[in-house]
Amino acid sequence: MTARIEWRTNGKGDDALIYVGEFGEDSNTVLRTWEADAAHLTDFLNKMTGFATDVVGLEVDAEKRDPLLYGRLVMTRSPHGQVMQIDPELYWDAIYYWFRSNGSDPHPMRELTT
Repeated sequence: MTARIEWRTNGKGDDALIYVGEFGEDSNTVLRTWEADAAHLTDFLNKMTGFATDVVGLEVDAEKRDPLLYGRLVMTRSPHGQVMQIDPELYWDAIYYWFRSNGSDPHPMRELTT
């Protein structure tokens, strides 16, 4: 699989955004992580401008380089924004947790009305 940014979850609010790419012979290495909060997730879901993927060396400790350690895969995007993979059930559960339950929407130009 090519370099990608993944949204992974271990349950409600225990999420991570990770950059996975090639390091040596392993094409499945976590190279960088970002805090999974509403702001980063909004960017991940919309414009992908807050995710620098130019990595010089490894920024992640050796024991945290396996993507599976960050939980179940919610969604994968290429560094340029193309959706590569999505788990619809996990996606909508996470959208509810991070946005809808707070009366907000992950699209910055749209407001929810009740």
